Amino acid sequence: MWLAPRAASLALLVQASEGHDTWHRLLVLDEPSTARRELLSTLFRVVVAPGNGVRLLAVEEIAEVLADKHPERFFIGGVVDAEDKALVLYRGSLERVVVPFSWFRTAPRGAKPDFGDFEVIDGGQTVRLGKYEAAADAILYESDPSARARMKNNFVQADKSFGGALRRLRLQRGVRRNDFGGITAKTIARIERGEVGKPHARTLARIAKKLDVKPDDIETF
Repeated sequence: MWLAPRAASLALLVQASEGHDTWHRLLVLDEPSTARRELLSTLFRVVVAPGNGVRLLAVEEIAEVLADKHPERFFIGGVVDAEDKALVLYRGSLERVVVPFSWFRTAPRGAKPDFGDFEVIDGGQTVRLGKYEAAADAILYESDPSARARMKNNFVQADKSFGGALRRLRLQRGVRRNDFGGITAKTIARIERGEVGKPHARTLARIAKKLDVKPDDIETF
């Protein structure tokens, strides 16, 4: 990973980068010209720089993220792709996470996400969309299996049964127990409490469809 504090210093970096494999990643803290950005994109697998709609944390906050032992657990910025209805977020490792607008669900009587007012705040721990906020951990839990596994290992008190996984996923999706048409709320509650075994295939498929996951993926939550 390469860091260029100023776009003016990129000429030397371009020369030093000659012959590099394209898996290198580059973070530029101020906006390069369009032509230079195109050149850098041929030399680095990922180029993160302000401009073209990309918004980054303040330099001081980026420094704190990069100094952390696990910078991949934070976001340093991102860009809204309104045309494709997706938010592209950059982790402290400069890896990208693509989150569809539909993931940002509005809780009853809660604030609605405003994708025209995007910002990463709280030192990379929160994504703000107007008055709507989403925790970085929640986004990574959904999008990154390795992050999900790490967080699950930290949930010492968490129920590791199928019912516990179903409950976590249902709450994360904002789905009520009586929203599984054809399956009663009482049945869902019994499954979550572990009073019945894992549902048979037909019931499991119906639950998975409502929660927008594959049946075998429920237990990974």
